[in-house]
Amino acid sequence: MNAGRQQTGSWPVRRTSDLHRGRVSAPGCRYFVTAVTKDRAPVLLRPEVACRVRATLLELDGPGDIQLLAATLMPDHVHLLFELGARLSLGRVCAKFKSLARDQRNADWYWQSDEFEHRLRPAEDLDRFGLYIFLNPYRVGLVATDARWPHWLCPRPELFRFMQLLREGNLPQPEWLGAWEALTRGLVVGE
Repeated sequence: MNAGRQQTGSWPVRRTSDLHRGRVSAPGCRYFVTAVTKDRAPVLLRPEVACRVRATLLELDGPGDIQLLAATLMPDHVHLLFELGARLSLGRVCAKFKSLARDQRNADWYWQSDEFEHRLRPAEDLDRFGLYIFLNPYRVGLVATDARWPHWLCPRPELFRFMQLLREGNLPQPEWLGAWEALTRGLVVGE
Protein backbone atom coordinates (compact mmCIF):
# COMPACT_ATOMS: atom_id res chain seq x y z
CA MET A 1 0.00 0.00 0.00
CA ASN A 2 1.20 3.51 -0.79
CA ALA A 3 2.54 5.31 2.30
CA GLY A 4 0.46 8.38 1.44
CA ARG A 5 -2.84 6.47 1.33
CA GLN A 6 -5.02 4.68 3.82
CA GLN A 7 -7.38 1.91 2.77
CA THR A 8 -10.99 2.24 3.95
CA GLY A 9 -13.40 -0.29 2.53
CA SER A 10 -12.49 -0.66 -1.11
CA TRP A 11 -11.51 2.96 -1.80
CA PRO A 12 -8.14 4.44 -0.89
CA VAL A 13 -8.23 7.67 1.13
CA ARG A 14 -5.39 10.11 0.56
CA ARG A 15 -3.49 11.06 3.69
CA THR A 16 -1.45 13.98 2.38
CA SER A 17 0.02 14.80 5.76
CA ASP A 18 1.86 11.45 5.72
CA LEU A 19 3.76 12.48 2.60
CA HIS A 20 5.56 15.25 4.48
CA ARG A 21 6.35 13.33 7.65
CA GLY A 22 10.09 13.55 8.15
CA ARG A 23 10.53 16.29 5.53
CA VAL A 24 13.79 18.12 5.94
CA SER A 25 14.07 21.49 4.29
CA ALA A 26 17.71 22.49 4.59
CA PRO A 27 19.40 25.24 2.58
CA GLY A 28 22.40 23.91 0.69
CA CYS A 29 21.04 20.35 0.53
CA ARG A 30 20.36 18.65 -2.77
CA TYR A 31 16.89 17.38 -3.64
CA PHE A 32 15.37 15.08 -6.23
CA VAL A 33 11.74 16.09 -6.86
CA THR A 34 9.10 14.69 -9.19
CA ALA A 35 5.95 16.73 -9.84
CA VAL A 36 3.08 15.04 -11.68
CA THR A 37 0.11 16.49 -13.55
CA LYS A 38 -3.35 15.76 -12.20
CA ASP A 39 -4.68 12.46 -13.54
CA ARG A 40 -1.37 12.13 -15.37
CA ALA A 41 -2.60 14.44 -18.11
CA PRO A 42 0.05 14.36 -20.90
CA VAL A 43 0.32 18.14 -21.33
CA LEU A 44 3.86 19.10 -20.36
CA LEU A 45 5.38 18.61 -23.82
CA ARG A 46 2.99 21.05 -25.48
CA PRO A 47 5.31 23.78 -26.79
CA GLU A 48 3.74 26.61 -24.75
CA VAL A 49 3.69 24.52 -21.55
CA ALA A 50 7.23 23.19 -22.00
CA CYS A 51 8.49 26.72 -22.64
CA ARG A 52 6.77 28.02 -19.51
CA VAL A 53 8.10 25.18 -17.32
CA ARG A 54 11.63 25.74 -18.62
CA ALA A 55 11.39 29.51 -18.05
CA THR A 56 10.07 28.89 -14.54
CA LEU A 57 13.01 26.65 -13.69
CA LEU A 58 15.47 29.25 -14.93
CA GLU A 59 13.63 31.95 -12.99
CA LEU A 60 13.84 29.94 -9.76
CA ASP A 61 17.54 29.37 -10.43
CA GLY A 62 18.22 33.08 -10.39
CA PRO A 63 17.20 34.72 -7.10
CA GLY A 64 18.57 32.17 -4.65
CA ASP A 65 15.50 29.94 -4.45
CA ILE A 66 17.36 26.99 -5.95
CA GLN A 67 20.50 26.15 -7.84
CA LEU A 68 19.14 24.01 -10.67
CA LEU A 69 21.39 21.04 -11.38
CA ALA A 70 19.26 19.10 -13.90
CA ALA A 71 15.68 18.61 -15.03
CA THR A 72 13.73 16.77 -17.67
CA LEU A 73 10.15 17.14 -18.78
CA MET A 74 8.11 14.06 -19.53
CA PRO A 75 4.57 14.15 -20.94
CA ASP A 76 2.91 14.01 -17.50
CA HIS A 77 5.65 14.75 -14.99
CA VAL A 78 8.89 16.60 -14.45
CA HIS A 79 12.01 15.41 -12.65
CA LEU A 80 14.08 18.07 -10.90
CA LEU A 81 17.46 17.91 -9.25
CA PHE A 82 18.49 21.05 -7.38
CA GLU A 83 20.27 22.52 -4.41
CA LEU A 84 17.93 24.40 -2.10
CA GLY A 85 18.73 28.06 -1.63
CA ALA A 86 18.44 30.04 1.59
CA ARG A 87 15.41 32.14 0.68
CA LEU A 88 12.53 29.63 0.61
CA SER A 89 11.70 26.29 2.21
CA LEU A 90 11.45 23.17 0.07
CA GLY A 91 7.65 23.29 0.26
CA ARG A 92 7.57 26.93 -0.85
CA VAL A 93 9.94 26.23 -3.75
CA CYS A 94 7.72 23.38 -4.97
CA ALA A 95 4.59 25.50 -4.60
CA LYS A 96 6.20 28.44 -6.41
CA PHE A 97 7.39 26.18 -9.23
CA LYS A 98 3.93 24.69 -9.72
CA SER A 99 2.21 28.06 -9.58
CA LEU A 100 4.54 29.78 -12.05
CA ALA A 101 4.82 26.80 -14.42
CA ARG A 102 1.06 26.63 -14.91
CA ASP A 103 -0.50 29.66 -16.60
CA GLN A 104 -3.45 30.17 -14.24
CA ARG A 105 -5.42 32.15 -16.83
CA ASN A 106 -5.12 29.81 -19.81
CA ALA A 107 -4.25 26.36 -18.50
CA ASP A 108 -6.65 23.48 -19.04
CA TRP A 109 -4.63 21.24 -16.72
CA TYR A 110 -3.55 21.08 -13.07
CA TRP A 111 -0.72 19.70 -11.00
CA GLN A 112 -1.36 16.76 -8.74
CA SER A 113 -1.29 18.00 -5.16
CA ASP A 114 2.03 17.31 -3.47
CA GLU A 115 5.07 15.84 -5.18
CA PHE A 116 7.68 13.18 -4.55
CA GLU A 117 10.79 14.59 -2.92
CA HIS A 118 14.02 13.05 -1.71
CA ARG A 119 16.88 14.83 0.03
CA LEU A 120 20.17 13.38 -1.19
CA ARG A 121 22.35 12.19 1.66
CA PRO A 122 26.09 12.92 1.49
CA ALA A 123 26.80 9.29 0.57
CA GLU A 124 24.34 9.31 -2.36
CA ASP A 125 25.86 9.80 -5.79
CA LEU A 126 24.60 12.96 -7.51
CA ASP A 127 25.76 11.55 -10.85
CA ARG A 128 23.41 8.56 -10.61
CA PHE A 129 20.39 10.82 -9.97
CA GLY A 130 21.40 13.02 -12.91
CA LEU A 131 21.79 9.97 -15.15
CA TYR A 132 18.37 8.69 -14.06
CA ILE A 133 16.77 12.00 -15.02
CA PHE A 134 18.70 12.18 -18.30
CA LEU A 135 17.88 8.62 -19.39
CA ASN A 136 14.22 8.63 -18.36
CA PRO A 137 12.75 9.66 -21.76
CA TYR A 138 15.04 7.19 -23.55
CA ARG A 139 14.11 4.37 -21.18
CA VAL A 140 10.37 4.74 -21.78
CA GLY A 141 10.79 5.06 -25.56
CA LEU A 142 9.90 8.72 -26.02
CA VAL A 143 13.09 9.20 -28.00
CA ALA A 144 15.65 6.88 -29.65
CA THR A 145 19.25 6.88 -28.44
CA ASP A 146 20.32 8.44 -31.75
CA ALA A 147 18.23 11.57 -31.08
CA ARG A 148 18.55 14.35 -28.51
CA TRP A 149 15.74 14.81 -25.95
CA PRO A 150 14.82 18.50 -26.26
CA HIS A 151 13.32 18.75 -22.77
CA TRP A 152 16.53 18.06 -20.83
CA LEU A 153 17.93 21.00 -18.93
CA CYS A 154 21.36 20.93 -17.32
CA PRO A 155 22.85 24.35 -16.58
CA ARG A 156 25.78 22.81 -14.69
CA PRO A 157 27.00 19.82 -16.76
CA GLU A 158 30.39 19.88 -15.06
CA LEU A 159 28.74 18.40 -11.93
CA PHE A 160 27.96 15.14 -13.73
CA ARG A 161 30.60 12.58 -14.77
CA PHE A 162 28.20 10.89 -17.22
CA MET A 163 27.95 14.11 -19.25
CA GLN A 164 31.60 13.64 -20.28
CA LEU A 165 30.73 10.17 -21.61
CA LEU A 166 27.90 11.26 -23.89
CA ARG A 167 28.24 10.69 -27.60
CA GLU A 168 28.52 13.63 -29.99
CA GLY A 169 25.35 15.72 -29.89
CA ASN A 170 24.80 14.97 -26.18
CA LEU A 171 23.46 11.50 -26.95
CA PRO A 172 23.47 8.62 -24.45
CA GLN A 173 25.52 5.48 -24.85
CA PRO A 174 23.05 2.82 -26.13
CA GLU A 175 24.36 0.23 -23.66
CA TRP A 176 23.28 2.43 -20.74
CA LEU A 177 19.65 1.46 -21.36
CA GLY A 178 20.58 -2.23 -21.23
CA ALA A 179 22.23 -1.60 -17.88
CA TRP A 180 19.29 0.45 -16.52
CA GLU A 181 18.65 -1.77 -13.50
CA ALA A 182 22.32 -1.79 -12.46
CA LEU A 183 22.68 1.97 -13.04
CA THR A 184 19.63 2.86 -10.95
CA ARG A 185 19.65 0.12 -8.28
CA GLY A 186 19.10 1.60 -4.85
CA LEU A 187 18.11 5.09 -6.05
CA VAL A 188 15.23 6.67 -4.14
CA VAL A 189 13.13 8.03 -6.99
CA GLY A 190 9.58 7.34 -5.88
CA GLU A 191 8.65 4.48 -8.17
